[in-house]
Amino acid sequence: MKTFHKTLLVALLAIFSFGYASADFRFGVKAGLNFNNVNFQKLKDLTDVKDQFADKSNQTGWMAGVMAEFTIPIVNIGADASIMYARQNVEKTAFYSNRDFLDIPINLKWKIGLPVVNKIITPMIYTGPDFMFAFGKNTLKDIKEKKCEVGWNLGVGIEFFRHLQIQGGYCFGLNSVAKYTNLVGLNIPENDLKVKKNYWTLTAAYLF
Repeated sequence: MKTFHKTLLVALLAIFSFGYASADFRFGVKAGLNFNNVNFQKLKDLTDVKDQFADKSNQTGWMAGVMAEFTIPIVNIGADASIMYARQNVEKTAFYSNRDFLDIPINLKWKIGLPVVNKIITPMIYTGPDFMFAFGKNTLKDIKEKKCEVGWNLGVGIEFFRHLQIQGGYCFGLNSVAKYTNLVGLNIPENDLKVKKNYWTLTAAYLF
């Protein structure tokens, strides 16, 4: 996994470096909402424990920050990167977590040019990694939450008048975000439980 992340980072830096000189480079502000869900895996046949991790509610959080984008003309392929302050709220029967993050999504993007109306409306698709670094210390009893959460974004969007971008996507959690040192008072090994966080996002960005 570490080799994959390093390779991906080098590739993204190469793309940014190659396209910067001739590309359409813009920056702006970005804000939106996230809708979080936590998946508990590797519980095996522990049906009594599974019941304790049933969904209590899906929680809504928010994010806000800045964004930079470049697009290579003609092919309309480019990338964007954002730096945002994000609040994620998650609640289940035995898992409750409201945490603040530095959120850094880096996406490859393809803008689908439409004849005649491309100056008014431009559809797009995007995909790429999302790195979230938690602020503060873990405050949950018997739970050790990780400082860095890594996900993979996949989404679609629409750009209006070449300035306003509305995007909706889904982020798949790639790493386990928490460990239980004492699973709800039961002596269950940490490796019998894997916690992954997936979430939907809805964002709006205005680029200058």
